Amino acid sequence: MRRSSGSAKEADPPPAAAGGAGESASTLRGDRSERVRVPQQARSRRTRERTLEAAAICFEELGYDETTTAAIARRAGISVGSVYDYFEDKRAILLELLHDTVEVVADLVVQGLAAEQWQGADPKGSVRQLIRLVFTARQVQPGLQRILWERFFKDPEFRAAMEAIEARVRGAIEQRLSQLRAEGLVRVSDVRTAAFVIQVAGEWISSRLLLAPESVDTEAAIETCSDMFCRFLFPNVD
Repeated sequence: MRRSSGSAKEADPPPAAAGGAGESASTLRGDRSERVRVPQQARSRRTRERTLEAAAICFEELGYDETTTAAIARRAGISVGSVYDYFEDKRAILLELLHDTVEVVADLVVQGLAAEQWQGADPKGSVRQLIRLVFTARQVQPGLQRILWERFFKDPEFRAAMEAIEARVRGAIEQRLSQLRAEGLVRVSDVRTAAFVIQVAGEWISSRLLLAPESVDTEAAIETCSDMFCRFLFPNVD
């Protein structure tokens, strides 16, 4: 990730009204949390949305550690105090952005598993289309998705949000496999475990390509991954 060009890293300051130097960090956080408000007017909603857009650019360009509320405020064209009007800190901003991002990714995958997408289609071709969709979804704000993986192992709240999305995708895969099994089209009997294996393998392979896109050709990875899943699921795969 690109580093900021300043000679020293800029601190993530509390709002000006946060209180004296003798207050504890928890007290300051409590005051800041109480200050955060839900925008009621159109102008306030636009300011909050502009803050999120500016933060997304900063996180994509600088990464999480190098992004400060001051940098976000400058990009949005507002004061640092205005940022704190709507968000407790940069972590709260990132959580909202990442929630929206992974929801978009999950929606794409779940839509690809919908019954109407598979009705009358070759199941093997549908698997390949689904894998392509999973890999393509990794291009939705890739910088933010990289940060998600960084925070996944450091922050329980990020991990919980990601695991909830994974459970949703895995449930959709399990439902699709159950329907295919009822039609006699797949050879696996334990669809729950199969859904887990497919979800984790697809997630990890596509994420590795996201983190190191130069490691292997994406098209070759899609074809190889699709072939692996088809051989696992279906009998008599050529």
